[in-house]
Amino acid sequence: MMTNRQADCRHRSLYPRRLGAIFQPCTVFFSRMPKRVLTLLALCFGFLLAGPASATESRALVFGVLNQQSPLLTAERWNPLLQYLTEVTGIPLQMKMGRTVQETDAMMGRGEFDFAYTNHNFQKEFDGLYRVIARWGGDPIRGVIAVPADSPLQSLKDLEGRRIAYPSEEAFVAYAVPRVALDSGGIRSEAVFAGNQEGALAQLKARQVDAAAVNSRFLAQYAEREGLLYRLLFVSEEFAELPVIVHPRVPRDKAEAIRRALTGMQHDPRAVPLLQKIKSPGFEPAGERDYDNVRRIYRKIGQ
Repeated sequence: MMTNRQADCRHRSLYPRRLGAIFQPCTVFFSRMPKRVLTLLALCFGFLLAGPASATESRALVFGVLNQQSPLLTAERWNPLLQYLTEVTGIPLQMKMGRTVQETDAMMGRGEFDFAYTNHNFQKEFDGLYRVIARWGGDPIRGVIAVPADSPLQSLKDLEGRRIAYPSEEAFVAYAVPRVALDSGGIRSEAVFAGNQEGALAQLKARQVDAAAVNSRFLAQYAEREGLLYRLLFVSEEFAELPVIVHPRVPRDKAEAIRRALTGMQHDPRAVPLLQKIKSPGFEPAGERDYDNVRRIYRKIGQ
């Protein structure tokens, strides 16, 4: 007859065998998985184990950026800038934008951005959802209509019936402003929407359109980079550069920290090489009233 001690020992000796029988198929299964899948699983388990508290503490604030350039060029400019702001303020920031300007505007309308760099917030649909805290520095911008330097077109009237490239119907100085000028002159033309300002100028350079409507600053930078020779048929009044805006849910101390860091960049020796690299004069203080003429133009075209 088996003693209690012998029974206990036998019972315990069965555990390794049973566990082996249970985990052996799992071991074989996981050993056949690609390393990338295993890594993803490990990350998922890590997030689950981390719990909601640590996830909340490490959540980066989302910084939306208007689709003026391709996603690659946008990331090259804004990711280093956001990294600088994070280092200076201790506030994690993550860039985000939609595949199209319409998607980016919709994300803004849904409140998905904590901060954003755009002037589409002054359209009636979005006006009042965010608050201006700063703006891109330097001279004011203008809406312009450009043609190739050797184009036979000499005035706005010559654009009658011509193909004009615009970034999108949502653009301000690159659509709303020139559209008001053309409508005021009774000039009818064919609108070609290129997705962003870079696309509009690329079509002009390739002679796929007769003219392109863009932001004056963006035109100068593109022409220098791509060797585009052009003439201007239209130059608008001055408008304040694009603002940085903040959603009301962001705590005021964090919004103020980002504002101070932005407007202090041009005076910070650490930021000078970055500003030179991204061709930025820095940022300047700005407020809601600085954009009243932007609202006025948007309302003229029903936006």
